[in-house]
Parts: sequence; structure tokens; C-alpha cells
Amino acid sequence: MKRGCIFIFAVFFLLALAAEMRPAARQENPADLAAQALKEGNFPAAIEICLEGLRRNPTDYELNFLLSRAYAHSGQWDKALNVLNELALSHPENTDVLLMRARIESWKKNYSAAEQGYNEVLKLRPGNPEALTGLAEVASWQGGYAKSVSIYGKVLEQEPANPDIFFRIGRVYLWEGNYEGAKENLRKALSLDPKNAEYKQTLEKTSPRFKPKYELRYEYQAEDSSDGKATYQDQNLVLQVNLFPNFGPILFGANQTTRYGEQDFRFGVELYPHLWRGAYAYLSFAYSPQATHYPNSAFQVELYQGIFSAAEFSLGYRRMNFVDNPVSVYLGSLGYYLGKYYAVARFYYSPEKTEGGFAWMASLRRYFSEENYLIIGYGRGSMPADIVTLEDFLFGPSHVFLAGLNWYVFQRIRLELYFTMNHGEDVQRNTLFLGTGYRW
Repeated sequence: MKRGCIFIFAVFFLLALAAEMRPAARQENPADLAAQALKEGNFPAAIEICLEGLRRNPTDYELNFLLSRAYAHSGQWDKALNVLNELALSHPENTDVLLMRARIESWKKNYSAAEQGYNEVLKLRPGNPEALTGLAEVASWQGGYAKSVSIYGKVLEQEPANPDIFFRIGRVYLWEGNYEGAKENLRKALSLDPKNAEYKQTLEKTSPRFKPKYELRYEYQAEDSSDGKATYQDQNLVLQVNLFPNFGPILFGANQTTRYGEQDFRFGVELYPHLWRGAYAYLSFAYSPQATHYPNSAFQVELYQGIFSAAEFSLGYRRMNFVDNPVSVYLGSLGYYLGKYYAVARFYYSPEKTEGGFAWMASLRRYFSEENYLIIGYGRGSMPADIVTLEDFLFGPSHVFLAGLNWYVFQRIRLELYFTMNHGEDVQRNTLFLGTGYRW
């Protein structure tokens, strides 16, 4: 009897102990812990948990896949791809692995690799909504808005009540500038998911911001010289026209300069046509009937190309046909956007100039909005500033310091202020530029 009681007690004790241990065992499952850390956004903890679990079982699929996700969401894309590439070797038809790999390639802006990955999924699972969504995303990021909307439409054929797809289509239309199309699709998304804050915020952006078609500017420039010459004065009247969004602005200008008591006039046009993706041109032509100070005719052609995600470079040629001395200037620039700052170095070379034929100017802009900025700059050579007359071209080697601002007040009124100090070997020239304008 005594032995029986002891046996029964032992059985109950073991059962109770097992019951206590079961939740702990479940709680200690590395995959569950890693998934929870991922859900909470604690990517370092998820990585550590996965690595610890993989030391005991290196081939565990779930832990490897969770590790790739943790690496990816923490920005360690190459490590994530290494893990996924190994998984793809042992699971060549696993669409989760292929989708994640394609998604990371798209984040890295390796768009061709991303498209290839999504298409691999579609070969295995024709019509896969995630792969189609990925292809649509990649198309939109490359400016293929119509293609993107078309692919999203294939997803809607399968999932007509998917608010995320309506949201994505609306966002593409917004990027394209099609505010009506954006508004229609975002409203559909919001009707299917009324509490989604992101949908509401994006819908508010469909009311287009102020986009003026015309801007009229008056500019005044005064230049003093340390050699006692009378102040040079320049006045400009500029009309900027923005009637063709896919072409770029067109500027019509009338200029007047007063030097040595004599006036001269010039008339010109400037264009900024869009070329291909990430590229545009600057084209200008000017004519002076009298050509007392200005060149009789002048033109400039310069091509700008964006590279990587935040840089651009340009190459160009300027020709100024002064009455007795035609001048050629070869131009180039290299700029880089870094958050709210834009740094650019500009280079000039003229084969006609026997002394100081090469010059450069480096400047830094600090943006406070899309259009408002402060600027400082420094240059060396004889041509870092804009050449207006032959005298400017013949000015000897110098150091140039520049500071200024470009600012819009109440969205419509433009203010410009620049001050330049040009320290030559024998002469110092200080220039004050003031500009104001109104747009509508």
C-alpha cells in the first residue's frame, strides 16, 4: 500500500512537472523567439537568436529564412542575399526564398536582377500576386508608370478588394502627376480600409501644390573695381514660361549693361528640355544688335546626366562671338545631393586664353525647401563667374568668394541676393546682385 501511494505520488509529480515545462519549451523555441523579435522590429535580437539556433542546427530552413529577413530589414542586404542564395540551392522552387531575394535586389536598385527573380517566381507560380506586385514596384521606381499600373491591374483581377493594390496604383498616379487618377484609387483603398493612416495622408497629397506657369523677374547687378573705374551696372528682365511639363521651362531675357558711360543691349532665350530618364539639357542663344560690350551672338549647349541615386555630371560648350575676338569655353560640372545639401564643382577651359585658361568654382547649397536655399562658394582662375563682356574674359587669374540666397515668399514672390568678391593679382572686383520676381 505504501509503495502504491509513493508510485501514484511520483506519477502526479512527473505529470505536473511536464505541464510546467511544456510552455517553457515552447517559449524557448528559437524560431518563435526570432519571429517575435522581427515583429517588434528588434532586428539585432532576431539575428542573435537565429545565429545561436543555427550553431546547433545549421540547416534549419526556418531559422535561415528568418535570419535573411532580419539581415534585410536591418540594411545588411549582402548578408541577407548570401543566406538566401544558400537556401535557393537546397530549395530551388521555394517561392518565399525567391521573392525575398528579388525584393532585396530591388531595394539595392539592382532592378534587372529583381525583375529576373520575380519572373522566376512567375514561371513556378503563374499569376503570383506578390511577384506581380514586385514587378510593378520596380517598373514605377524606374519611371515606367503606365507599365506599373498595367501590372497592378493583373493583381486586381485576382484580388479586386485588395486595398493595398489600389493604394499602390494611386501612389504611382501621384508620382506621375495624375492627381485625378491618384485620388480615385486612393479613395477606393480608403473605402476598403477606412482606418489606414497612410492612405489618408497620401490622399491629402492629391490636392496639387501651387504650380505657376509664368514668372517675371527683374535683376540688378552692380560691380565696383579697386582701380577706380566707374561702377558697372547690369539690368535684366526675364520671363519664365512653364507651359510644357515634359519639356522644362523656357526663359526669355532682355539685358542691358552700362560700362564706361556706354550702354549695350542683349536679347536671348534659354531652354531646359528633358531628354531621357535622368537627363536634361541647357540650351541658350543670345544676340546683341550693337555688340558694344556684349558678344554679337552667343550660344551654349550643356548636357546633364544623373548617375547613381544622388549625383549628376554635365559637359558643355559655350561660344561667344565678340566683334574682334571669338571665344570658346568648354564646361563641365559634378554635383552630389546629400540630404538637404547640394555640393557642385564646376570647371571651365578656354583655348583662346593664353593665361589662366582653366578655372573652377566649388559651391555648397543648403536647402530649406524644394526651392529655398543659401549658397556659399569659392573658385580659382579667371573664369569662375559668368562671362558677360570681353573684359570679364580677359580678367587675370583670381580668387572668387561667393555667398547668396534664393527664396520664395508667400509662394509667389521671389527674392535673390548674391555677393561676389573677385580678388585678382592687381585688381579687386566686388559684385552685388539683387533680383525679385513674381509668379502666377
